[in-house]
Amino acid sequence: MWMTRKARWAWLPGILAALTVSACAMTPEKLPNLSRRFYYNLETPSDQQEFLKLKESEREAYLKQKGLWQRWTALTAEQRDAALKGDVQVGYPAFAAFMAWGAPADSQGKNPGYHTFIRCTSGPKRGRYVHSNLECDGTSSETKLTIVDDTVSEIKHLN
Repeated sequence: MWMTRKARWAWLPGILAALTVSACAMTPEKLPNLSRRFYYNLETPSDQQEFLKLKESEREAYLKQKGLWQRWTALTAEQRDAALKGDVQVGYPAFAAFMAWGAPADSQGKNPGYHTFIRCTSGPKRGRYVHSNLECDGTSSETKLTIVDDTVSEIKHLN
């Protein structure tokens, strides 16, 4: 079928716009599970933005530079597996909790240190750990960890 030059290329702007939007839409939720957990443990928002821009093949080197990869590999295989399942036990290194649940909503003290984690129990973010219960759009519960010498010494489920 014969088409005018203009008609033949009419689809191109739409495709280019879609590609541009998808390239800029990188969010932590689109990261693979382990990368997303590292993302939430990066110290600053600028580190997080930089991490989002990296190719998957570049992330391990970046995490090594930040010291997070070494902390991850220092965990036992059992602790790493548990962290990926969101299961933290007394006796685990504090980093296992941070990898399981992300950065705490609140932290107090050094040694012992107390960290409060907020988990959405209903609403669209059910099961996720967040920085504020207002992010849940539903109900939430709190878990308080006591950390002594970088080890989880007590876990209290407050709600």
